[in-house]
This record gives sequence, C-alpha cells and structure tokens, in this order.
Amino acid sequence: MFYSKWGVYQKLYLDLWVRPKLLNSYLEQIKTREKPLFIHINRTAGSSIANSLEITEAHHTFSAYKKLYQKKFNESFPEDLEVWTAIRNPFDKVVSEYYYRIQTNQNKMKTHPISFDDWVKKVFLEKDVAYRDREIMFIPQSEWLAGAEAYSLNIIKFESLQKDYKTLATKFSAKPLVWKKKTENFNYKVEFSEVSKKIISDVFKEDLDRFGYFF
Repeated sequence: MFYSKWGVYQKLYLDLWVRPKLLNSYLEQIKTREKPLFIHINRTAGSSIANSLEITEAHHTFSAYKKLYQKKFNESFPEDLEVWTAIRNPFDKVVSEYYYRIQTNQNKMKTHPISFDDWVKKVFLEKDVAYRDREIMFIPQSEWLAGAEAYSLNIIKFESLQKDYKTLATKFSAKPLVWKKKTENFNYKVEFSEVSKKIISDVFKEDLDRFGYFF
C-alpha cells in the first residue's frame, strides 16, 4: 500500500488518479501483446505478480476487462488473447482476507475486532455491507474467471507460486517476485469451526471442485 491510511489510499489511488491512468496504459499493452491479461484475484499474491509484470494492480473480473477493452478500442478481445491469473485454496484465502483487513484496519477490524467465525457469518451469510464492502473481494475465484475459458487461460497456484510464476516471468520478461501485502503466517485449519467450514465449503464449492482444493 502506498499510503499510510486506508481512506487516503482509496481516494487517491483507487479512484482519482493513479489507478485509472495505469489501467488505460495496461489496456494498450494488452492490445499490442506486450503484456498478458492478468486477472488479479485478491489474496493470491496478485499484487506481487502485477508489480513484477509492471502493470496495474487493479481488481477486475475477466468479464469487466472484456467490457473495458471493448469500450476503449471498439472491438472484442483477440482470439489469441493470453490470460493469466493466480488462485489459492479458498479456506486459506478467506483467512488471509480476514487477517489483512485487521492488519490494514479495513472496516475498523483492528480497532473494533470480531472473531473469524463471526466475520465469516457476517460476510458470507448475512452479507453485511459493514464488512462485505466490495463485492468482488468475496466472490468465488471461478466467478472472476467466467468467460476466460474461451481463451488461453494459464493458472498460477499460490501453493506453488515461485515455480508456476517462472513460466510467466520468462515469457514476458517480468522481474523477480517481491512480496507485497503479506500477512502474518497462520495455519488456516485452526481458524475454522465446523460452522464456518461449512459456510466456506458451500460458498466456494465450484472453486473446490474445479481447482482440486479441499480443507
């Protein structure tokens, strides 16, 4: 994060200046094949990968990128479009999101903490906007990638990050990974009760089935 306070980061980086400029430049790079289309799913080391690729760290689904590209160039994605993304075990990913929000005091979770189980219920069952503030951050990874199957889709698994990243780095002359937005080490398995485990199993069932993840 470039700014010490989350609110300042949102206003200056996300909305007003830096990110829109980077996005416009990135769409040009996709069109010229200089860069691949990278779908930056949250809490999958996507910021580190985007930084190494020297592209925007913005969060957009494949479908959103498709619309942005169409609007800018008045044409569809090329048939040979190369799509890359990074994914993560949903159970691990959800715990990482919880701790990252505490770390950055998003939703006042550092100053007004709630338990992991309560947070899971509020976010994924009740869909409480006080905690589920950006819908895209809580959707299944499969939903991020909907439509990308029609193109050359390449997947980096968080669990084998360095190994999987090498192919991307070699092909697009990317820099070595420098870790960004890291949370403290944790064992996700100890965080879950049977209730929260069932909630996440249901919400992310497609991810678990499609990508071969399990608790």
